[in-house]
Amino acid sequence: MPVIQPMWRICLITVAWLSLTAAASSRAVGTRSEPVATRMRNTVFHLGHGIDLRVEDLSGHLISKTSGPPLFDDVKSYIVDVQHARVAMTAESLTNLMNNYVFASPDAPFKNLRIGIEGGELTQSGTLKKGIGVPFTIRATVAATPEGKIRVHPTKIKAAGFVSKRILDFFGLELENLVKMKNVTAVAVDGDDLLLDPEHLLPPPQIRGRLTRAAIENGLIVQQFGTAKASGTIAPTAPRVNNYMYYRGGLLRFGKLTMTDTDLLLVDADQKDLFDFSPEQYNDQLVAGYSKNTRSHGLIVYMPDLADLRRGSTTPVPAVETQADARRRP
Repeated sequence: MPVIQPMWRICLITVAWLSLTAAASSRAVGTRSEPVATRMRNTVFHLGHGIDLRVEDLSGHLISKTSGPPLFDDVKSYIVDVQHARVAMTAESLTNLMNNYVFASPDAPFKNLRIGIEGGELTQSGTLKKGIGVPFTIRATVAATPEGKIRVHPTKIKAAGFVSKRILDFFGLELENLVKMKNVTAVAVDGDDLLLDPEHLLPPPQIRGRLTRAAIENGLIVQQFGTAKASGTIAPTAPRVNNYMYYRGGLLRFGKLTMTDTDLLLVDADQKDLFDFSPEQYNDQLVAGYSKNTRSHGLIVYMPDLADLRRGSTTPVPAVETQADARRRP
């Protein structure tokens, strides 16, 4: 017995240690998988290919596609899970989106697309690959479906000088080929209408959310995700900041750094216009800007607009924050 009792004690200690280790590991994994909350306001996202997305207001989370945390440097490593958003796009950006991304493959049925806005309708012209190229023009309305897709409903179609009553009469077999194309997952057909899937329409980062409204307003194609007004969203405590991207909670990697319980605020150094931002070129903006630490161990980064860098103006605009503001920061 004097020998067995110490052995039991050793076993109990070992089991307890393994249990504590497993619990700590479980907590660590949970922390890594916790999404990072985000709030974005008055920002223009340059998504490449000449595509710009204007974000008036967005709240949601960054969700990693891997077992690790989201990597800010890699727009393909995470999904933007949108709870609420109001975003918009110009006709020029929509033209670039269709030509340079959605229908960029060599076998795409549409080429040389040009999209405009007249009143409350879209105007579209281009060439349909139907044996020989057939020039066409379309007028159409846009709306959201109950399933969260963008419905493009033609009101007038003209091809090679002839007016077609129905979109199926015009497209013929080409429309069927369009639906079956492997490289065009963002487009589907519903009767005479085209349906665009906003979750697959844009270049990375992928957006996931329920579209509730689509319309043309003030010369822009506007999309609403979720409710018309945001509720229960995060917001930065920095004063007098209107153009920003804010990230809070969870783990976030950017550059060579990993932020725990993320508290990162990216601020437009010039608050007089929209925050001109590129996810793929953010490091250039970061280098040209400057940062401040907060008393709660957060980080505020003031960045010049991307357009300023392209013009060769790399000197950041003076911070909107005064010394008095800095003393009030948490």
